[in-house]
Amino acid sequence: MDRSSSVTFVSAGMLSPKKRDHILARRQLYLNYGALSLATKLELSGYDVALLHGEHRSPEDVFRYLKQTNRFPSIYPLMISIPSFYALPWAQAFCKLAKTSDPQCRVVVGGRWVVGPDPMWLRAMLPEADVLAPGLSESVIERLLTERPVLSRSSEPTPNFTLNHRLVEGFRHYQPSIEASRGCGMGCAFCEERDIKIEKLGEGDALAASMAIVHNQYSGEEIHPYIQASMFLPNARWAEGFANAMNRQSLDISWRTETRCDVMTPKTLEHLARAGLRVIDLGLETASPRQILAMKKAPDPNRYLAAASDLLAACHDNGVKAKVNVLLYAGETRETLEETTAWLDARRDAVAGVSVGPVLAYGPPKTANVLIEEWRGLGARPIDECSAAATGITAMHLSADFPAEEAEAASLATSRHFMDQDAYFALKSFSYYPRDYAREDFDRDVAASDPKLLPFKVHETTSP
Repeated sequence: MDRSSSVTFVSAGMLSPKKRDHILARRQLYLNYGALSLATKLELSGYDVALLHGEHRSPEDVFRYLKQTNRFPSIYPLMISIPSFYALPWAQAFCKLAKTSDPQCRVVVGGRWVVGPDPMWLRAMLPEADVLAPGLSESVIERLLTERPVLSRSSEPTPNFTLNHRLVEGFRHYQPSIEASRGCGMGCAFCEERDIKIEKLGEGDALAASMAIVHNQYSGEEIHPYIQASMFLPNARWAEGFANAMNRQSLDISWRTETRCDVMTPKTLEHLARAGLRVIDLGLETASPRQILAMKKAPDPNRYLAAASDLLAACHDNGVKAKVNVLLYAGETRETLEETTAWLDARRDAVAGVSVGPVLAYGPPKTANVLIEEWRGLGARPIDECSAAATGITAMHLSADFPAEEAEAASLATSRHFMDQDAYFALKSFSYYPRDYAREDFDRDVAASDPKLLPFKVHETTSP
């Protein structure tokens, strides 16, 4: 059997969207920047590397493409990245195809959120995997091609190189990512990085230089990079330096990032807007004091909400679209959700959109059960007690007042309360839809969709 000398990374896709299955959800693209970081490091070491995203294509189609392009089989392992538990069924099917086609194929599986919690559980779920990499792997990625290094969940610093987006198959469809820092460590009960200490931001000059490099990768075309950080936490002095660096390089690039709503000052946001920040994802989660405490989001709800209010006002004043994330948490009631809705309504002119969804416990029983038991104490209970073991995803009845079906209905109703078709497209097209996906394409897809599944108000003229 002839073998190529290529290293291929495959970011596992999903058999169906993780929230609601409709055509607009299937249009969304999520760049696996963690896998791209590993691919870039290998390419810098001289390897022929490519990264393919499964997206919503079938495992069979992606595997067929690998064979047609002579990237499979290879003398090197097939590198599979599983970015979420929703991608696990896709990865299972794909790995079976690879092993059936080439029993000698060595399969290395990474994706720290899926592999890390319980590698023994995942090994039973994915027996085709020869190696499971449970943590960040930049320091061992080259050795993984030929060896079996000792692996752990130890953290690694943000790489000092810029991601090479040209390694991504069909990269021009994706908006680029630039990693700014790793870790969070703020202790929120629902967060996977609650205990991982936040890393200090690098120099603003270096981030601006990465912006310029990525812009060149896209041949100077318009791009909307996402500055990736579990919690983007610059101070005003850093933000001012970054804005000055962008100006010195004459970089007129609109970008997006995410952060907590209580850690960034209005002055910092003003400088970031001058540096090109145009959309920010704010992790408000709730405006109910009781739920803020239940989530361990902050010890002082009043101070938390005051800071969030100031930041939203700064977004409005500086032309930054604020997309607010709301999490329906264990113990949620209609009263607590009404508190959040009323708080957002009072600041509606500063809210570009709202993403709402009920909390889920991710992970196998070894890790999920700790959270689930805590949530039981708040009045929640699993829909299916076996979900953690079977899928790694446990949906919850949030309270006696909020069973799962009503929580889903409330999520959609709250999103529609704050977003119409125009607002939704403005936010999604900035970062997640293919770069050539035009408004007329979107309107056509909306007209072909069931409006009951869509998280925004549909214009009457485009409703089927």
